[in-house]
Amino acid sequence: MMRRTYRRRGSKNKICVAFLVFVLMSMTIGSVGAQEKLTVWIATTFVDAQNDWLRAETEAWAKERNVDVDVSIFPKEIYADKIMAAIEAGKPPDVVLQGATGVVHAAELGMLVPLDDVVDRLGREDFYPAVLTYAAISDPETGQKRIYGIPLFFEFRTCEVRADLLKKAGISIPEEPDYDWFIKAVRAVSNPPHVYGWGLTLGKCYDANDNILTLIYAHGGGYISNRGPHGADIFNTEPTWKAFSLMKELYREKVIPPDSIGWTDYDNNLAFMEGRIASTINGPSIYYKMVEENNPLAKVTKEIYLDVVCDTGLKSAFIFKSIPQKEARGKDLIYYILKDKEGYRTNMCEKSQLYGTPIFKSQGAIISQEWREGKWSMFAVDPMLAARKAKAVWSMAYPLSEPTSVAERVEGSLLIPEKTAALFIKDADPKEVAAEIAKEINKLLAETY
Repeated sequence: MMRRTYRRRGSKNKICVAFLVFVLMSMTIGSVGAQEKLTVWIATTFVDAQNDWLRAETEAWAKERNVDVDVSIFPKEIYADKIMAAIEAGKPPDVVLQGATGVVHAAELGMLVPLDDVVDRLGREDFYPAVLTYAAISDPETGQKRIYGIPLFFEFRTCEVRADLLKKAGISIPEEPDYDWFIKAVRAVSNPPHVYGWGLTLGKCYDANDNILTLIYAHGGGYISNRGPHGADIFNTEPTWKAFSLMKELYREKVIPPDSIGWTDYDNNLAFMEGRIASTINGPSIYYKMVEENNPLAKVTKEIYLDVVCDTGLKSAFIFKSIPQKEARGKDLIYYILKDKEGYRTNMCEKSQLYGTPIFKSQGAIISQEWREGKWSMFAVDPMLAARKAKAVWSMAYPLSEPTSVAERVEGSLLIPEKTAALFIKDADPKEVAAEIAKEINKLLAETY
């Protein structure tokens, strides 16, 4: 009976087919409806004002647009592991805000939505040029360079220094301080164990990675010069050996605290805020925290740009490919967050005590004017000066100065600080350590490109 009914072409068969179509359509509609929830991941910074504002803006947008949003917030270390695992599993969120890791890797795999139209809608000419190069990747299919991530702010590495200790040692801050001046200054003010000259984090963490690379650049060295299998040979050269040797000297002299070998990203902040170190090189999140906690050391702290300034941000907004409706909503969310440029400057930048500086020229000009009027007196120079001369860390390996997932993976894995620990724990030779790091990076370059 079942077999005869299946083969007949009469009205009963039409009813069965119509019923089947209805069921399939219902299932499809249900699945599309289930997919309409937008999943948003926010990676945190050390500045609560930024994290809170981003979440509030996302929730305000969802309410205004009547969109169901699932927001997850992760500390940056946890986020890095989760986003890479999500990319490898093919199950990423729809939108990432303030994410440092993953944007270049996902873009090279063809998983991201280009954001050129969002940039144009916000006014391409108003962006500092560097912002538009951090995640500008050639499309895997067409070869056309597109923008796949919009950094939400500059995070410049300033040198936080105790101006009162400099004054006591008879040291003044020059108009254009360089690393030679800085090394002489930290040696002069160092008085262990009461106060150490330079709180250089040497543990396996992002601050160590960024400061090590910056010191190599200051000696005239590089990180990755090309995408070939020998692109990291530049790392294993004399400038790196000199930088490593200097670090060993300062550690041996106890200008760098002995326990910094175990420090994480927060430990140098804490050491400065507690008065145990005279200087450190970090984002101004330290100053933000001191102001929030009414720490008296805020009044004697100066933020200085040395001759080599790095932006360690790339904390970008980016969107994974899914269905057109979700992609459009993701773009609208990013536009919504950035369209009120004054509100963005106030909440993302000024409330962070310029831990984050604006990506827009129009807002950077306001910061510069405020500085000239004395508002940001903790800065020895114009806070926006670095936007015109910074070398980027993270995916923008110098001197290649193009985003590459290899640099992103190396820095996300903390390979460099992990290997340099041997300089202090085992008294390893700088040339051997540099060679080992270069070999690992070259291996990744060969596998990837």
